Order: sequence, then structure tokens, then C-alpha cells
Amino acid sequence: MAKITLIGAGSVVFAKNLISDILQFPELSDSIIALMDIDPARLETARVMAERVVRKLGAKAKIEATLDRRKAVAGANYVICTIQVGGYKPGTVIDFDIPRRYGLLQTIGDTLGVGGVFRGLRTIPKILDIARDIQEVGAPGCTFLNYTNPMAMLCMAVDHAVGVPMVGLCHSVQGTSQQLANYAGLDSRHVTYRVAGINHMAFFLDYKYRGQDAYPLFFNLLNDPNFTQDKVRFEMMRRLGYFVTESSEHQSEYNPHFIHHGKAVIEKFNIPIDEYLRRCESIISTWKKAEAELIGDDGDIVVNPQTHEYGSFIIHSMETNTPRVIYGNVPNTGLITNLPDRCCVELPVLVDAQGLQPTHVGDLPPQLAAICRTNVNVQELTVAAALTGKREHIYHAVMTDPHAAASLPLDKIWAMCDDLIEAHQKVGLLGEYAPTIPGTGRTRAGTGDKVIVSLEPVKALAGITGEPIEFTVTVTNHGDKPFAGRLAFVSSPVAVTTKGGAVAIKVAAGATVAKRVVFKPAAAAKSLSLRAVSADARVLSRDFAFNPPRIVEVSATAPTPVEVRFMDNKLLTASLAVKKGMLEMSGRVLDTAVKVNEHAPWTASVIEFFLRRANGVGGTHQYFMLPRAKAPTVLTGDRKPTKYAAFKVKIDKGGYDFSLRINLADTKIQAKPGEPFYIDMIVGAEALGDAHGSCRVGWNGKTNGATRSDHFALVVSK
Repeated sequence: MAKITLIGAGSVVFAKNLISDILQFPELSDSIIALMDIDPARLETARVMAERVVRKLGAKAKIEATLDRRKAVAGANYVICTIQVGGYKPGTVIDFDIPRRYGLLQTIGDTLGVGGVFRGLRTIPKILDIARDIQEVGAPGCTFLNYTNPMAMLCMAVDHAVGVPMVGLCHSVQGTSQQLANYAGLDSRHVTYRVAGINHMAFFLDYKYRGQDAYPLFFNLLNDPNFTQDKVRFEMMRRLGYFVTESSEHQSEYNPHFIHHGKAVIEKFNIPIDEYLRRCESIISTWKKAEAELIGDDGDIVVNPQTHEYGSFIIHSMETNTPRVIYGNVPNTGLITNLPDRCCVELPVLVDAQGLQPTHVGDLPPQLAAICRTNVNVQELTVAAALTGKREHIYHAVMTDPHAAASLPLDKIWAMCDDLIEAHQKVGLLGEYAPTIPGTGRTRAGTGDKVIVSLEPVKALAGITGEPIEFTVTVTNHGDKPFAGRLAFVSSPVAVTTKGGAVAIKVAAGATVAKRVVFKPAAAAKSLSLRAVSADARVLSRDFAFNPPRIVEVSATAPTPVEVRFMDNKLLTASLAVKKGMLEMSGRVLDTAVKVNEHAPWTASVIEFFLRRANGVGGTHQYFMLPRAKAPTVLTGDRKPTKYAAFKVKIDKGGYDFSLRINLADTKIQAKPGEPFYIDMIVGAEALGDAHGSCRVGWNGKTNGATRSDHFALVVSK
């Protein structure tokens, strides 16, 4: 005598079919049928219905009903799950309403897409609870039969987190096989087929009628103007060469080729937007009628012949050692060799007294594996979010969803997910997830919870003299918890604070605090490296470094070579000289897509120059050289044309040759011959050949800001 438990027995119509399917097998007619639901009224309806089915069939089965899930599972040999977490309201309504506000339309939204992701997030915890009950109180070898969507996500989560024997069951394979037979006018009794892929995106690899390939009949329908059925699925067959197992409604939102392309495409392929909402409302409106038919006053009930649902056949095969092949959703343990390991795959499964024995398929046709992987990405990330509690994986799941990615830019995807998370949490359908850095997909539990410390001298350093140097220590707490601790400072060569020791800091979550600290460098030091350290692992310090300028002697008769490299490319090669108060440089820049942006020069093709007197008087002079084909321009730091510089360019397909002259006397950079002045340079390019995109690189490979303390110094020979 087997104990068979139905979790979600309040889905009474489906439960009736399952129970009557099971009890029509004579070998199972004395089973214990345990019914469990969270809705007492629905559970009572299910109990009355089940009792009537038993009487109608003359079975000896025992019906039990309980609101206690663990009691229902205790001692069970089989647990069948048909739950819907969140129901139509508020769950499904939230899944549709919020995405619609962002312009993302759905048809069914229960398996993939943003609707599938959030249905998965609210359902996975409940499925795992059931699986753990099976593991802890179910009979040895208890098998979990899941009918709940999103099928692949739920089965994958149980496999990763619990690992009880489990199969996901869907009627799409056998249902579609009969649909195809009807479309082509074939007797389904003489049809054979082989299907593999993932749930709702498995494909008929073979479809034969009396041993012959029947696909030509389906392709012939593409040319029949009177045939207007299943337009999305037939369009996908036209493009992929194989017919998919789940409906056109589903396929339209599993792929990026349909809904988001607008009204004309939606109408062309007869895509019913918001279809699942209409179906739910229809079922709700007819519930009273259905209930009356199930438990009417006459005490009778209609029991239909066995359906094509696999659940009863699996139980019968395992109990009687009758071999059968069903199509089930199971972990991919090398079964489909070009889909990811341990993803959930749908394929033939042999069932007998030894249990579930999935069969090896090998490689899918590469185009089918590729389109399956786009769906597996979403499934894996949703499971990762549910199992790790990391909020960022919710964003990642939706951004990799084919339909969402085709419909919305990333900022809207992020905002939509935030709204959905908040709405689900507000009605108790979603637990807490590790918070992320606002506007990002990185959790605070990663680098996002850091307390970042930066140090900058109050006055720009021209050199190290041994005199005290005052620094501003800025502490920003990026975490969601306050920080209170002491910062010590490590330097090379050794420097000490005038107050000698660490600095106490308190920073509220999300706040910034700045303090002044005075350091006295070692007397003989010429350079200084300084950073903050703390016993708190959250503290991350940006090092401050000062190095004395390097002197480059520039001769009027022997120009100095200059080179700026990016990776293995010589981004700029030039020669530099000073002649009669004029700074001169000529050379070539590698840039195969020269573009300029006068309003933000640093974002495009540019040569930036920075000049400063040795004593720092007059500040830093900044120039932007814009390589226009006609009238190349030199702008000052405030983006105004200057009369102190001349710039010429000759642009070709590989970049541009240039010459530059800057009047040092007019800029008062060089006070007198022999006095050094500092120069730095940044080169921006839009593209380097066909291998690298835009780049922005400082002289000598530096990529940080241009007002660093390691500028080159030029001394003009006398």
C-alpha cells in the first residue's frame, strides 16, 4: 500500500484528475491519498471530491486531509506538488502590473521572463521546505513529483540545495505531439517522436508517422495561407528547423524576436498580451460552478478516463515494476552534452521499480542548445538569488532574460526589479535579500560595505622638505552599518603624526567624515607613500604617493623622444623640443576613428597638455588639442580657444600626424632660461585598429588624473 501525498490539493480540478488517474490502476486502488492545502475551504472541497472519486470507482483507498504539511508528508512514498505561491492576487497581478508600467508586456509570465523570475523567487523557499520534509519524514526513497511552475528553476533549486529523488512533470510534450498530429491530419496512435531540451523549450528532434519523417508535412503548412495556427511556434520552426514543445504564447516571451517589436508584430503573430491574467480571471469566475459539479448535492461525481498526465504512470511503474518511458525534468548529469552541467533538462526517462532513470541524449543541434542556454542563464541566476539571498542576482537574472533585455535598458530593469522586490515584500511573498550598493548589482556583503579612506595634502606638494605636512583624511562609509574605529597610518619613508598615533573615526552608514591630520616626514625623505590601516576589515585605503619630478633635459638641437603606449600599441610617438621660448612637439597618434567633442574633449580623440612652473606659481595650465581635419583647435582648461598655441594635423585611416607649438613666454611657464618647468600629457583615442576601442592614457603609461605629482620636468639647455 503506497502513501501518495498531494501538496496544493486546493487545485481541485487538477487534483481530481490526478486522483482518478491513480485509482483507476487496480494495483493502486488501495493507496492512502493524503491531501494538504493552506486554504481550509479549498482543502475541504478536495476531501469531499476525493471521497466521491473513491466511491465512484469502488476503490479501497483511504483519504486523509490536513493543513499540516509535515504530517501529510510523513511516511509518504510519493509527494505530488501543485502549489501556487502568492496566487492570482497578489502574486500574478504584481508580476504583470509593475513590468507593464515600464513598458514590458507579457503573455503568461509563469516560467521565464521577469514574471517567471519573481514567481520562482517566491516559490523556491516553499519547494525547498517540501523537499526537506521529504528528506526528513518521508518514506525511504520517497519520490518528489513536481507540477508547479517555474518548473526548471524549482527542480534545479531542489537538486542544488536538498537532493531528494525528483522529477518535474509537464504535459507539453505529449500535448504538443497530439497537436502536431492534428495539424497534419495524422492518427496520433501511429506517431513516434524523440524530444529533448529544457522545460517549455524542448524540441521534437524526431517526429515520425508510421516510421517516416513527418516534418515535411509541418513545413508544408508554412506555405498554406489557410493555416493560421500557432504562428510563433511555426515561425521558430521555420528558423530553427525543429518544433518546440510549449505554446506560442510562451515562446513569444522566451525569445527576443516578438513582443517588444511592437503592435504590428504582436498582431501578425496573434500574441495575446496579458493572456494569463484573463485565464486566471476566467477560472476564478467559474470556480463556484466547478465546485458545484465536484461536490454537488446529489453526491455523485463524473470520473473521466485516465488523462495523459505522467504522475499516475510513474507511480504505477515504480510500484509494479512496469517499465515505461515518460518525459521528465531532471538534473543534467551529462545527459545533454552541450547544455550546462546540473541545469534542469527535459528528456525521456525510463521508470520502473528502480525509480527514475534518465536517458542519454548527447548533443542537441547547436542552434537548439544555444537558444536553450539563453533560458538556462535566467534559471541559474534566479536559483542563485534564492539560495544565496544575494539581491544582485535578481537583477542579473532579469537582465539576461531575452525578452526583458530586448525591451528595457539596464537602468529600467534595475528600477523595475526594485519595485517588484518591494511589492512582493510588502505582501509577505519575498524575504530579505542582502542589500546592494544603490543603483548597482553588487552587494554590500562584497566590496560594497567598505569604509573607503583617502588622503590628500591640504596644499599641493612641490617637494618633501622635512617640514610637517597637513593632510585631509576623508572617510566614506559605503556600508549599511555605522563604523567606529581607529585609523593608524603606515608610511614609507617613515612619517609620524604630530600627535603621534592613530585617529579615532566615527562614520554613520552612508556618510562621509573628513579630518585634518599632520604628518612629519623623515628629514632625508625625498618621496612619501602614505596609507591608512585599521583592525576592521571593512577599511580600504587609497594610498597617497608623492615622488620627486624626474628631470628631462631638452636641447634645442637634439629633441627629446616621447612615447605613450597603450597595451602593445604605440599610441603616440613624437619628439619634444624648446626653441626660443617655444615648446614644440611633432609626431603621430594611432587612432582609426578620429572624433572630437568640443564640449567634453576628454571623452574623444584629444591630446591634453598640462604645464606648471617649478615653484607652482600661476597654477597648472591645461590645453586640449582637438584633431579636426579642418581647423584643428586648441582649447584652454575652461574650453576656450587660446592664442598661445598652434596645432596642425593631417588625418588618415590609421590616425593622424601632428605638430604643436606653445609659446612659453606668453604663458609665463618658464620664467628664465634654465628654470625647469613641469609637463604632463594624456592622449585619448576613439579606436586602435580593429582590436581595441577607445582609450585614455597618460604619459609613460599612467592612466590616472593629470595633476599628479610625478610630472616630468624640462630643463632647457643654455
